Amino acid sequence: MTQGNQRPDRTVLYALASHAAGDFPLQTDWMAENKFDSPVARAVHVAVYTSAFVPLAFGGSWTRQQATAFLTTLAATHMAIDSRRWNDAVPIWFDQALHVIALAVAVAVADAS
Repeated sequence: MTQGNQRPDRTVLYALASHAAGDFPLQTDWMAENKFDSPVARAVHVAVYTSAFVPLAFGGSWTRQQATAFLTTLAATHMAIDSRRWNDAVPIWFDQALHVIALAVAVAVADAS
């Protein structure tokens, strides 16, 4: 966040918008229906999802190393969350909360890199 009358940091807004794009309109019905049972469908979904964040990762103030750390963390956490056969009864809000927490972790990892 910046101080004074400068514009606030928009990373959070852009990250949430990228998440929404990657997890909903860019996710095909095939991905959604098969990602829990098919490692291929899950990998395709994670690749498409992560690609929605490329403009954020490389278009801001992060170094290439930070952007790569962000995208790697994001992909790994998304793969883990969408591998959640540990609880088929998880409601959508819980799933989305895990993704937002993972997004915050990925930003923190990038900022620390």
